[in-house]
Amino acid sequence: MKLLTYNIHYWEGTDGVTDVDRTIAAIRDSGADIIGLNEVYHPASVKGMDQPALEYLAAQLGMQFIYGQAHTFTLAFDRPGRSFGNALLSRWPILASAAHHLTPVAGHEQRGLLEARILLPDGQRTLTVYVTHLDHLDEEVRLTQAQALLAWTARDRSRPHVLMGDFNTFSLDDYATPEALDAFRRDLARSGWEGYEARVLPRLLKAGYADAWALAGNGPAATCCNEPEPLFRIDYVLVSQPLAGAVRSCRRWDADPAPVASDHLPVLVELED
Repeated sequence: MKLLTYNIHYWEGTDGVTDVDRTIAAIRDSGADIIGLNEVYHPASVKGMDQPALEYLAAQLGMQFIYGQAHTFTLAFDRPGRSFGNALLSRWPILASAAHHLTPVAGHEQRGLLEARILLPDGQRTLTVYVTHLDHLDEEVRLTQAQALLAWTARDRSRPHVLMGDFNTFSLDDYATPEALDAFRRDLARSGWEGYEARVLPRLLKAGYADAWALAGNGPAATCCNEPEPLFRIDYVLVSQPLAGAVRSCRRWDADPAPVASDHLPVLVELED
């Protein structure tokens, strides 16, 4: 079983071109069975398309999809308006789903948590998958949102489930030596990001999740932002403890056209069936 988390940047690539087919190619080539998407406009069409882009993407991949609105834009960055949020696609039946709003914080965009229960190919087992996208400005706000999502995911604490998405935060475990940490801080400063005490990942790990990258990461880790090269890992696939032993591999998916299709690279995780 392969899972993919992917911030698709409103269907827009690093070249400024909106190209849904390019996004589809990046996903299809990964071979993923379950895909979590962030920064999705829906029901938004793009030029030359007579149906919402998300519906078109799901049809081309032969998958079911669900969408969870986080908030709305009347017009944003000269891109299509309407609702903005997270989506999930599955090769297998989606038995139930729900979209939750995370705790609102004044001055920050509303964020959401999308939940789906998927029937696995054996027709007996199910897997619950959560997709989220946390605040891009402030670690304290992200921590508040993480606390809120844990109130929902706690219902599945003892069952196999996955939490994935763009968490917009760093894992200090990625910088194990003083030299690596110094280089990371220089990259932060050069990119205009402020340093902060990373608290979101430790909180989620304390709640019992395991980071698929820490378990089986292979190759370069950075997933954001592809202008010109990704510098940081901020996209994650976390698994509950009953699934930790099933993680076989974790890698960023950087085969063409992924490096151009979005400003993030997807993360692909393979679980033992």
